[in-house]
Amino acid sequence: CFSWVSPDTNTHTVIYTIVSGIEDFPDVTTVAIINGVQIGYSDSNIRRCIPRQQFMADYFNVTHWDYITDLVNIHSNMAKEKLDTIMKITNQTSDSPSVIYTTAHTSDVPVPEPS
Repeated sequence: CFSWVSPDTNTHTVIYTIVSGIEDFPDVTTVAIINGVQIGYSDSNIRRCIPRQQFMADYFNVTHWDYITDLVNIHSNMAKEKLDTIMKITNQTSDSPSVIYTTAHTSDVPVPEPS
């Protein structure tokens, strides 16, 4: 079906990049990846998860995407709070465009046995 999807286990990574002080650029961008292939995207301007693979858009319904969007927005807000804390601790201001914070969550997702 898809050569990048393993029949045994798949590595799921979500990368949150948070920036401050860059005009016309989202404060938070989120990228979801399976086995090195981007499957989803969101940022603080659109605040919505967008599938990056057509099969994801075709397979999952709107309710699923609403659920994933809610999760991503919660985690994005937490990551933004971490950046705000880092800026406060290091006496940075929001005017400083050099402040960038990236965090990633990776997990191996086993493929369920067929029933």
